[in-house]
Amino acid sequence: MAGHFAAMILLGLFWSSSAHTQSTRDSPESQSLVRRDTAFSSVNLSFKDFFELGAKELRPAARLLALNGQRVRLIGFMVQMEDPPIGAFYLCPRPILADESGGGTADLPPESVLVIVASSDGKKVSFIPGALEVTGLLQVQRREEADGRISFIRLLLDRPEARASSSADHSTKENRKSND
Repeated sequence: MAGHFAAMILLGLFWSSSAHTQSTRDSPESQSLVRRDTAFSSVNLSFKDFFELGAKELRPAARLLALNGQRVRLIGFMVQMEDPPIGAFYLCPRPILADESGGGTADLPPESVLVIVASSDGKKVSFIPGALEVTGLLQVQRREEADGRISFIRLLLDRPEARASSSADHSTKENRKSND
């Protein structure tokens, strides 16, 4: 329980520093931190890019803040939960089994990402073991979800048809280039 409160305090400090998000996003330094996956016009993001290394308190890294509102690609592991969120799941850098007896999501690491699956609206998302690659819109801000859970980092997952059309658009462009 004490760990839960410590994590909430650290996350509170984390989000109090996010007011400079817009200025960070527009800075030349942050633009150099962004590497695009040109196949789907997304930016590759890693869990190690979430927080400043060596900081005495938990602070978001400039790269994470710079990517707020952009389409990103992230690889991680779906958290296996007793009571998973409806229409969503948590993604972490390593496999985790969350025994939520009284702790809720307190056992999740701070870099956990709530992945919202629009195509599963109103339904539980079935657990998938192993590493997963997800692509969607990154949101970095404190938000209370409909079920009362608090999330700080979210990814609005691309719908399968959006991904397919991006892939088709890319291959059509490649075919045009080769025919020219």
